Amino acid sequence: MIDITKSPRLYTSLPLTVGQDIMLDDNAHHYLKNVMRVNGGDNIRLFNGLDGEFIGVIKDVAKKTIDIGIHSLLRPQTYRAYKTALIFAPLKKERNDFLIEKAVELNVTDFYPITTQNADMRKINEDRIMAQMIEAAEQCERMDIPTLHPIQTLAQCLTTWNAQTPLFAGIERHDAPILNAQKIDGDRALLIGPAGGFTDDEKNALTSKSFVKPVSLGQNILRAETAAIVGLSLLSR
Repeated sequence: MIDITKSPRLYTSLPLTVGQDIMLDDNAHHYLKNVMRVNGGDNIRLFNGLDGEFIGVIKDVAKKTIDIGIHSLLRPQTYRAYKTALIFAPLKKERNDFLIEKAVELNVTDFYPITTQNADMRKINEDRIMAQMIEAAEQCERMDIPTLHPIQTLAQCLTTWNAQTPLFAGIERHDAPILNAQKIDGDRALLIGPAGGFTDDEKNALTSKSFVKPVSLGQNILRAETAAIVGLSLLSR
């Protein structure tokens, strides 16, 4: 009996229905043909975040395309009871890569990159982040892909934020309770500052908003990517 969990798992934006044929090209074609070295008759798992996860059978591996027949539904689409947002100041390349990957694994549904006065980076590579989110979702068996929102300033984020969604802010050296998600109902968000920390003006802006809940992530001062992982772990309990 074939262990389907050993088969490649890929995200596609195409609609998926049992009995249809789809054609993959570009990055998916390169990955399946040159990395996984698939052949006709091999199984593949496909999901699109809408229709569920399906078992496909590779019909033909051409020079630039791969033809796949959708064989059966493996898992119906599931939907989350609430959203978990991560608001973060982008980090330098490798550290940002790590943050995105782990946040996807910890079920972040929305990424909000922001610029702050002490930010390391003031631009993001949207294509790179999208590719990382998709790869992480494929690997960790998620059924959906997070949403990447446009980069904005901290002030813009606070001005446009939905006040019905509590925003838990990890502020260094701030007298605040340990983050505890046991009493949180519905959507929630975590704000992690830049490597250089928030300025006094930014702290004042944060604490002036009723929906911002300053929280502690413990006694130690954490690197930004570590703080995100700790905070998201606490927020999902």
